[in-house]
Amino acid sequence: MATGAIPEGFARMETTRRHTFSKGERLYLKHRFDALLAGKDSFISYPLRVIFRFSVRDEGEAPARVAVSVSKRRFKRAVDRNRIKRLTREAYRLNKHDLHDLLPPGQGVDMLLIYLGETVVDFVKIEKAIQGVIKKMHGVVEKRSGLATTPAD
Repeated sequence: MATGAIPEGFARMETTRRHTFSKGERLYLKHRFDALLAGKDSFISYPLRVIFRFSVRDEGEAPARVAVSVSKRRFKRAVDRNRIKRLTREAYRLNKHDLHDLLPPGQGVDMLLIYLGETVVDFVKIEKAIQGVIKKMHGVVEKRSGLATTPAD
């Protein structure tokens, strides 16, 4: 086998996606939080409540900005709150491209993910919740763009 050759049975990836979570993808400015919280658009994908707001994005901006919140009342120890936020950000980071693909060009979304659970759950459950969030956002985007189809009888 020649150097640089691809072993038989392996396909070459056509495009590679970077699974990063840069500052541009974080929701951190007060005026953006205020605008997000002023809206009434939300849903639950347990153990996460999602508050979201659509907006117009410029060419260089990230298609989605996300913030994660965990209640200090439910989780007294900072180590537990930080673990939940870290797991939630990681699950989002690995699945964000599905959300980016469904947003129309020039449109973006700001999302606040609020953890509702009473206990610290494992990564698999949080990842399933994030995948549920993306699936529900797909329905919301279709509804907004008027592409929602009715089931055939």
